Amino acid sequence: MASTYLVLINNVLRDINEVELTSSTFSSSRGIQSSVKDFVNRGITDIINAELNWPFTRAEGSLDLTSGKQLYAYTTVASTLKYPDYDTIFLQPKDYVTNGDFEVSGSASITGWTTVSGSPAASSKFGNTIKLTSASTTQAIADLVVGKTYEVVVKLTGATLAVKIGTSSGGSQTTTETITISNANESSYTLFEFTATATTHYVTLAESSGSDAYVGLVTLTEKDINSQKLSYISYEDWTSNYRERDTEASTDKISTPEFVFTTYNNEIGFTPIPDSDNLSIKFDYYITHTALSAHDDTSVIPTRFEPIIIARARYYVFMMRSDLQNAQFANKEYEDGIKRMRVELINRKNYMRAV
Repeated sequence: MASTYLVLINNVLRDINEVELTSSTFSSSRGIQSSVKDFVNRGITDIINAELNWPFTRAEGSLDLTSGKQLYAYTTVASTLKYPDYDTIFLQPKDYVTNGDFEVSGSASITGWTTVSGSPAASSKFGNTIKLTSASTTQAIADLVVGKTYEVVVKLTGATLAVKIGTSSGGSQTTTETITISNANESSYTLFEFTATATTHYVTLAESSGSDAYVGLVTLTEKDINSQKLSYISYEDWTSNYRERDTEASTDKISTPEFVFTTYNNEIGFTPIPDSDNLSIKFDYYITHTALSAHDDTSVIPTRFEPIIIARARYYVFMMRSDLQNAQFANKEYEDGIKRMRVELINRKNYMRAV
């Protein structure tokens, strides 16, 4: 289990023979205790910035594209986005369902879904799911195009589930798909289609037999938009070969994106400029450090490497005190720790030669 912010701070204070903090004195700390709080955060930041691609800083992101819009700030995806992994960017049809994987911040959640009957509940059984037992839930899906065909995918474990698509949550339905699972521990993916008759439809999930139905995924996408990997080009390549075309901004110059690039203003760019609001991208990215603030906050750095945080914080303490000899010792401990992290986490063969 990762150490809390308070534990990391007290490890540093103990090493430098200073009074430790408690959860009750944490917020009112002054002097060296306050400085150590800052130094722990600086140590974490230094470790994260020591490599671009630490595996523990990797996260998944998605972004809905807008027709005619080329550039998207990193913060549009996540406030902590440091750098996208351009080898993982895939263009795909926009998923209109909110929280269709029933997960928020790694935990089961039914946020975005509205109870119609019974007591739908978040469950961690069979992964993060919504559990329906004599219950139903619904979600309004907006911004559909009348006459277009859409595909719905549902992952169900156990029981029988009715998936209803209609212009209201309880009225007449455009279509109803009944999914039956005979084995309570069996899972199945079901795909079906419907044609939109209004700009807003409702997806309703209903279990009526009293058995436990676990839904782990619901997606709704426009049909016939295929997923494809985007190729990365440098910003210089874009300015030399594509910018003139893109800046004309005429409707015949926008199309389905083929390339992705990044600007010097921390923006993700696409060329050709997107010509549809029904596209999204999914990709991996690396995060920046979000400063720890509450005494029970924890960092993303694996527990076994926490002594490196403490060594770096001690280095800053000794530098503040002009104790250059101990600062040098602490810095050596930090640098050796970073080398060990690279060996274990990045590229064992290459770094073994360097260590």
